[in-house]
Amino acid sequence: MPNRRLVGGIELGGTKSIVAIGYDDGTILEQTSLPTIVPELLIPQIAEFFRSHRDGLGQIEALGVGAFGPIIVAPKAQNYGRLLQTNKPGWSNFDLATALSSAIGLTPHIVTDVASAGIAEAALGALRGYDLGIYLTVGTGIGGAIICYGQPLPALLHPEIGHIALQRHRNDVAPSCCRFHANCAEGLAAGPAILARFGQSLSHFSVGSAEHNLIADYLGQLCANLVLTLSPQRIVLGGGVCKTPGLIEATRAAMLNHLGDYAPEDVESEYFVCEPALGQDAGIVGALCLAELEKPSPVIALRRA
Repeated sequence: MPNRRLVGGIELGGTKSIVAIGYDDGTILEQTSLPTIVPELLIPQIAEFFRSHRDGLGQIEALGVGAFGPIIVAPKAQNYGRLLQTNKPGWSNFDLATALSSAIGLTPHIVTDVASAGIAEAALGALRGYDLGIYLTVGTGIGGAIICYGQPLPALLHPEIGHIALQRHRNDVAPSCCRFHANCAEGLAAGPAILARFGQSLSHFSVGSAEHNLIADYLGQLCANLVLTLSPQRIVLGGGVCKTPGLIEATRAAMLNHLGDYAPEDVESEYFVCEPALGQDAGIVGALCLAELEKPSPVIALRRA
């Protein structure tokens, strides 16, 4: 494919960051993992990675970034690429776009880390061929991206799907793990909420147990709300919590129960709520594919060189 461009990608996570060089069709040539330390130390390490591979691979032509948030991702915003208040020490109000541009010499194309994974799934994975899909990740928090024609839906900030309010079960009196909301999805069903409520991860409980059913019901409520508000063609559930055996299937059943037969026939398909196709590679592959979004030709295939 002679028209492929050499690009850089960054998946900026709360604990670790993945940095890669590859092509804008998702091909990864080189990558490394770096601890997400304070930005004043991390940004130079990222820049050095690109410099160290310049002689062997060449100069990257574009830079895509999937970053934890909250972060301003509207390209026309005056403070584009600036993080807002975050629990990650040293990162609140950090101007990520300016720092990367100064260190690397390219203006970064920035989306959220969840949107980056959603872009990859739309180009190469479980959302490929769908005009409107949703990518949800359930782990230390709950994040979501609305992917329309392969790109994140333009918005004022970015979707905070994890903070949608849910209806608590009558006997569920466990405190929310969200400092903002008493009944949001993240506060009730993310990894820390599960650990605080049960004392261990969900994988320790069998399918059909009260613990398993409770979390599946909360995630099913969340999916039902998204079906009713956005009418997506598919919902992808990623993140560590959703790797729990049987959880995606139980979530699908709970979603249908909450919809009460008030949904299109396609929603009842066993494939409507599904796992990601790209697994752990989705975030960094999506960052590489961000450059491709500037061009009209479609992304075709994911390959590792």
